[in-house]
Parts: sequence; C-alpha cells; structure tokens
Amino acid sequence: MASFLEPGHVAPITGLSHVQLVVSDVGASARWYSTVLGLGPLAEDPDLGYVALRHRDAKVVVVLTKGRGPRDQSRGPADEVLDHLAFAVPDGDLLSSWAEHLSQVGIVHDGVIQENGHPSLQLRDPDGIAIELVAP
Repeated sequence: MASFLEPGHVAPITGLSHVQLVVSDVGASARWYSTVLGLGPLAEDPDLGYVALRHRDAKVVVVLTKGRGPRDQSRGPADEVLDHLAFAVPDGDLLSSWAEHLSQVGIVHDGVIQENGHPSLQLRDPDGIAIELVAP
C-alpha cells in the first residue's frame, strides 16, 4: 500500500480559508452564527444569495449560501456529508461562560460536556448542522 504522505509532496496550505455551508435561510443562519460564534459581516451578495461572516480574532470565515428548505433539527442531510464543524476555544472556563451567555440570548443547548477528556459545547444551527466548541 502506498504512503499517503510522500516527502516533498505536501500542499502549500497555510490555514483554513473558509467553510461554505448550504442553508435554507441565509438571514436566519447569519443571525445564528453571529450570536453563537460572534462572527461579523465580511461580504455578501443578495443577488447570488450568500453572506460571508468572519471571526475577528481567529480569522475563520463561514460562508452561508442559499439552498433547500429546512432540515430536521435532530439529524439532517448535512450529517451524511458533514459530521460537524468544531471550533477551538481557549479553555473550559471560557467555554462555560459562553454557554451561559448563549442560554441568556435564547440559544438552546445541552450545556458543556466532557468529550474524550475535553470540555465541549455541542449545538445545531438553524439547518441542523452540528457545531461544536471545544477546549483543549
């Protein structure tokens, strides 16, 4: 069996450029991602039906593109091609504080849990896409 990583054949990747998600309601999803992750507007094109949101400090970009209708919140078609998106947070205490904030602004979640020894907050966006915030 050939090695997947051969010397000298590494893509010149410097980081994550963006994640593009197909959503049923760009505006509703943009509000959710802004509230849950603190993302701010970067670019949008209402004619094409997309908005790009960026996290100021982490420089992570999430692009939301208009797609089909709403999915089942417990498990949607996105789960068939995307298990979840996980965003790193500095530590468990900050994650717990953020979970409290999300509860106060009406974002439903099950609270911080321990997953593989790491504090984790697991959420679903308006289209049922699984989003995780995890501390080291």
